[in-house]
Amino acid sequence: MMAPAPCRQILLLAATATFACSATPADPVEELRTELESAAEARDAERFAEGLSETFRGPRGLDRAEALATLRRYFAAYESVSLEVYGVEVERETASARVRCVVEFAGRARQLGGLRGLLPPAAVYRFDLGVADEAGVWRVREASWEMVRPDDVG
Repeated sequence: MMAPAPCRQILLLAATATFACSATPADPVEELRTELESAAEARDAERFAEGLSETFRGPRGLDRAEALATLRRYFAAYESVSLEVYGVEVERETASARVRCVVEFAGRARQLGGLRGLLPPAAVYRFDLGVADEAGVWRVREASWEMVRPDDVG
């Protein structure tokens, strides 16, 4: 049996209001951060590269090409990678943001030529990222990081 017209309209309005309230706009900075985390855990350097600006700059003049070459080597050296990201702080401008966070890395090195003894199974880093909207796509333009002791993170 079909509901009377006024009842159907109320149900339709309620469904629309529920959808509108639950469909909060996506946060592009958070989407970028989670996509980079997922790409790293998948050990997918090419996917990770999509989140880096063509003009990317890292510590000591590291450019995008060097950063990707380094990632490829590390990802190839590990069988598995897992990250825990916390302490995320975001300072927003109109089309850019500064993101600071702590990343706990854990990985299992491949058993090739003694890699297991050379590569750390775990580490903690503090990151500072400059991200910006580049023609509708948010990317990392600059990054710095430092290894920290787990006890030093708060």
